[in-house]
This record gives sequence, C-alpha cells and structure tokens, in this order.
Amino acid sequence: MLLGDTVAMPAPKSLDRQRHILVIEDEPLLRDLLAKSLETNGFVVTTAANAADAKRAVKTADPDAILVDIELGPGPTGLDFAEVLSRQRPDIGIVFLTNLPDPRFTGKDAKAVTKNQAYIRKGAIGSGAELIEAIEAVLRDRVTKNYRHDLASNRPLAELSQRQLTVLKLVAEGKTNSQIAQLRGTSVRAVESMLSRIFDALGIEQNASNPRVEAAAKYHALRAG
Repeated sequence: MLLGDTVAMPAPKSLDRQRHILVIEDEPLLRDLLAKSLETNGFVVTTAANAADAKRAVKTADPDAILVDIELGPGPTGLDFAEVLSRQRPDIGIVFLTNLPDPRFTGKDAKAVTKNQAYIRKGAIGSGAELIEAIEAVLRDRVTKNYRHDLASNRPLAELSQRQLTVLKLVAEGKTNSQIAQLRGTSVRAVESMLSRIFDALGIEQNASNPRVEAAAKYHALRAG
C-alpha cells in the first residue's frame, strides 16, 4: 500500500486556517514554480518528487488537497497514488496536472479519475489562474466539466478506443505486428486491421513511406505535451 494499511482520520479542519496543498511533481523546476504560485495565492505548500515522498508528506502535512502529476518517474504513478489516497483519505481533494490527454495513456480505464477530482492538461491552460480555479473547485466539491480536460471531446486521440490506444502505444515502443499480436493474443491480420483504423483516425496516409513512424511520432509528441 502506498500510504500504509491503516491511516487515522484527522480531526475536522479549522475553516479559518490557510489551506494546505501538497504538490507532487518529479520535475524540480516545475515543482518549485507551482509551489511559489500557490504560495502567492495564499496557500501553504508542501512538495514531493514521487509517490514515496508524497506518502510521508500526507502523514506529516495533512494537506487539504494534492496537485499531482501522473508521470512521476520510476515507481507508482500519480494515478496509482491517488487511487490509494482517495480510499484511505477521502477528505483530501485531488487535482491531476499532466501532459497526458486522458488516463488511458497509462493503461488505466477512463473512469480512473472520479467525478469529484479535477484533471488539467498542462498544455491546455493559459494561466495560473485556471489552475487555482481547479483547486478551489475541488476544495469546494464543485468540479465541473471545465476542470475535466480528460473528458473533452476535442482532446488528442479522443476518437481512439482503449484497445486502439494500447496498440498505438506498442507501435510507439517499436513493437512489430507479430510482437503486438503475441502480446495481445490476436492474429497478425487483426493487428494490421487495427492499425489501418488507427492510421485513418490519425489522418495518416497508409500509402505514405512509413505510417508507423508518423503514428509513433504523434503519440510521443502528445505524451511530451
């Protein structure tokens, strides 16, 4: 368990104290920038670089909410950490801040983010004010579709199914059709058919010199933000 098997529920938080945000981000520069921005807006901030650090910080800082990246380097992802946290400490609000268009890019189901959590794409916000608004929405349990970028119909690769996105990920990892078929327990022909639909969805000409390379490049570009 990321947070241990048992965690005592804290006493009700005083309404007149500053709200405390735990920032979980593996990029040092961005982590510091987020912390300074939140502090400027009146929050008390604790930072963590990964899930292990965040586990300790939750116990010592007792935050009102966490702002967490999904990709945290080796070890548990932000989604993994949040899943455990939401079970053991449902009083703590959760805001995901990530490059990923939606949770499916990690292999998770689209429902991995619950209705009372916010999901903000780093490349889809124009100012720090939007992020503050998302945090406030979570703290007040007033999350709307404006703070759920993972549900936006115009998000990148929204038209791909979970299976198609999984196959695209394997292509981006350099897997051959035979390897993909073996991993997924299907035939090579089924993989070829799946790739044909993926290329069509991505607007890639299948008669191009190497549509696989173009598809992989698009996938990596989306993950990088």
